[in-house]
Amino acid sequence: MQNDDRFGKLEALDAWQLVDDEQDIRGREVVSTTGAAYGRIEDLLVDKDKEHVAAVKLSDGRLVAVDNLEIRADDVVYHDDLAASRVHYTKVRAR
Repeated sequence: MQNDDRFGKLEALDAWQLVDDEQDIRGREVVSTTGAAYGRIEDLLVDKDKEHVAAVKLSDGRLVAVDNLEIRADDVVYHDDLAASRVHYTKVRAR
């Protein structure tokens, strides 16, 4: 299998940045709709072809697709019942 270079960690992509810095959710907790903690966001994983954040990496190594995340003022809520069509991806751009 060939190495897939389509995805990369935002922190490792020096030539990329978030379009909206307020959506930089690294370091924030991911919680359930009932408030149970899942873990802290360590990094954002970028789909370079589509130019958006596709997933987040939690501090324990688990990956969570952004399709199921809602950014709120104090935390990031994981919803397991959201339809992908309702998601607004965090856009990135080359510097």
